Parts: sequence; C-alpha cells; structure tokens
Amino acid sequence: MKIEQLSININPKSTNFSDLVSLALHQLVVVRLRSNPLLIEKAKSNLQNWLAKTSNVTAWLEWKTILETKSLENVLEILTAETDEGQRLRSSSPFVGLVTAQERKAIIEYCEKAKPF
Repeated sequence: MKIEQLSININPKSTNFSDLVSLALHQLVVVRLRSNPLLIEKAKSNLQNWLAKTSNVTAWLEWKTILETKSLENVLEILTAETDEGQRLRSSSPFVGLVTAQERKAIIEYCEKAKPF
C-alpha cells in the first residue's frame, strides 16, 4: 500500500512531530485491521510475550484489558483518538509488526513534508 493512498489526517494543532508520526502509523494499522481483523492477534501475542518478561507495566496491562474487553471498532477508535489518552496509549502500542520499516520511513517522510517542525 502506498502512503499517498492513505487518508492520513495531519492535525494542524499537533505540535509534536513524534506524536504526529505515531498517529499516522496507527492510522495505517487501522487500515490493516479493518481489512484483516485477525491481525489483532499479533497485538495480543506481543502483549503476552512482553508481560511474560515484565508483568508490571501498567500501560501493557491496560492494553491487555482493552483488547480483551473492547470491540474491534472501539480499539480502532482508541488507536486514532486525537486526545491525550489516545496519544498515551499509542506510545505503548502492542501493534508492533503491522507496519514495515519501509512504510514507517515513508510515513515519517510524509509527515515531514506535510508539517515542518
């Protein structure tokens, strides 16, 4: 998928480049999950592996609860919420592995061009 094909929303109020990139990356994750909801199992597996090594990370426990109790639509809303809570949860996202390094690079470049910081 080409990054240009995504509808990445650049929020003009955003002043933090890393938050902007994280939001854009998670917008791509949402596209992936919509086309293949079973990919949510990758996030659950990541959490299981992380919690097996360090079980007291509050954000991971919060994600575990979210993935066990929320609908897919609720999870997708959380991933792209332009709120402090959405930003905080994206910073500890278990959706590692759903975006390739090449896509990540393209999103970073897209964000650099769209909103210079």
